[in-house]
Amino acid sequence: MTSSTHDLPMIETTLLRGRVKLLQPKVGFHASLDTVFLAAAVPVKERWQVLDVGCGVGSAGLCVTSRNKNIYLTGIDIQRELTDLALQNAVLNDVAGRSRFFQGSLLSEKTIENNYFNSVLMNPPYQEGGTHTPSPSSIKAFAHGEDASGATLENWIKYAHSKLKNGGYLTVIHRADRLDDVLMALGKKRWFGSFVVYPLYPHAGEDARRVIVQARKERYAALKLKSGMVIHQKNGQYTPEAEAVLSDGAVIEMD
Repeated sequence: MTSSTHDLPMIETTLLRGRVKLLQPKVGFHASLDTVFLAAAVPVKERWQVLDVGCGVGSAGLCVTSRNKNIYLTGIDIQRELTDLALQNAVLNDVAGRSRFFQGSLLSEKTIENNYFNSVLMNPPYQEGGTHTPSPSSIKAFAHGEDASGATLENWIKYAHSKLKNGGYLTVIHRADRLDDVLMALGKKRWFGSFVVYPLYPHAGEDARRVIVQARKERYAALKLKSGMVIHQKNGQYTPEAEAVLSDGAVIEMD
């Protein structure tokens, strides 16, 4: 099917064994394992305000709402065609009345409330500016690298700090080899503390390729390094723990 406003070729997909329905651009960045693992680690309680930064078509935030439809979801993305799809996806998943999505840059956005959210989630671009050749696809370029938007990892972290209530939770997924960058950005000016690091291993015995990092705004406790999760068995199938997250909506316990 095609977007009525942008004539963008669409595909219909699902996550969490069909519990989350998505319209996504046929060409470009699509929801991935990272999306579901990130959502599984986001803490939520009844009536919490949750913000998905760089929300794309709303996939991660909508996975969070699948666990608790009584939260309020806000999303922001720099690409209008994606936030338009996020609005449609909220309707598909019966949470339109508790969802809102804004197009804008986190470097200049002035619409979304400050010091308001209980929980913020984000999957920032993995490639640092100037370290790669941006994709010719604008959707992929914005998703994969910092160059397209001009927003650095530190800008993303600073933005999350401005939106969270004191004590609120920030949950980030990123490349494991940039964990030092993530922790440095979180700790800058003591914006965040109480760090929890959760590695994701492709196979047993291999180095982690992704890490989920959770922190709290202006709350400080010793860093916790969790044992993490192995995603694939030797035969290539998902481990039972990963399958529980990807298919059954199991929660990743970060505390």
